[in-house]
Amino acid sequence: MILANAEINKLANAEINKLANAEINKLPNGEINKLTFIFFSPCRKLFYYTEHKKGKIMIIANPLYDTAFKGLIADHDVAKTLIGTLLGKKILSVEPRDKERLKPQGNEDKLPACLRLDYMAVLEDENGEEQKVLVEVQKASGADTIMRFREYLALAGYRKQENKDENELPIITIYFLGFELKNVPTACLRVARQYVDMLENKVLDTKEKFVELLTHDSIIVQTPRINTSAEPKTDLEKVLSVFEQKNFDDVDQSKINYKHPIEDGGVKKMLDILHYIGTDPAERDKLENEAYWNRHEEMTTGALLKALENNKKLDEEVRKEKEENRKKDVALSQQAEALSQKDNEIAALKQQLEAMR
Repeated sequence: MILANAEINKLANAEINKLANAEINKLPNGEINKLTFIFFSPCRKLFYYTEHKKGKIMIIANPLYDTAFKGLIADHDVAKTLIGTLLGKKILSVEPRDKERLKPQGNEDKLPACLRLDYMAVLEDENGEEQKVLVEVQKASGADTIMRFREYLALAGYRKQENKDENELPIITIYFLGFELKNVPTACLRVARQYVDMLENKVLDTKEKFVELLTHDSIIVQTPRINTSAEPKTDLEKVLSVFEQKNFDDVDQSKINYKHPIEDGGVKKMLDILHYIGTDPAERDKLENEAYWNRHEEMTTGALLKALENNKKLDEEVRKEKEENRKKDVALSQQAEALSQKDNEIAALKQQLEAMR
């Protein structure tokens, strides 16, 4: 019997599909989301399985999407790993305080431009003693959200906790940015306070409750600047690799092909959660909805903001040109005044000469 090419390809795909499904079913429950493969072609199933088994690839939801970010750090163990690694401290316990707080973009927008979640963490300090702190984790995709961060800090200062003791805890803020800060070249920045004696110009090794409550330390993660090596070595590099904005799997950049080795327990759990969010049908719908409104914002508000920015640049150029012209006019006026004064001096000398004759 002679088979057409289409029938041969169909049989080949069926065999590949059978092989891939057989191999995938050997994986322990929880190691991989098997629902993922319902949507894959037979060849992609086999490729994904082999690469996953080698620890070379894993599809995850982009953690900069609100759906993924909330699902990620809502997990107790992940919050503990993330906060502890970024603070460089041993975290003894962590518990969420308030439910998430969202800052809407506007009356017509459907998605928040800025997301914040609060935690109370118990950490071990340099002396091995327990210390309680309030940790605010905030995420934003655009530079226009900086003022919203300030609003959140103001609200945090006025908002009282149900537990009165928590009103006297120091605050640490962690910012995940989806944009670059022009003058900060590092992907992960720590802004740490120092007590400086201005008269002696020296750092004081002390702490004071008044100062601790009115100022705070910050960690700033610029996700576009994350450039993880092929094999991340430090705990910080491994955690940051999860937020790396590269190897996107779709045009909306809602999913990422994570290609680093998956060994660390804490990071593995982060990836498993993001993998589920990126491949589960219900969660994928949320990501696609968010992607839709991101595109909507880019085409409407984003275009308007770009136009306003261009107008600001033009206004600034016009202002500079007017200032230059003003300076030239002042200089010409001064020169004319100087010439007039010289003419007057010359006329006065002539009168003196005439008088002397």
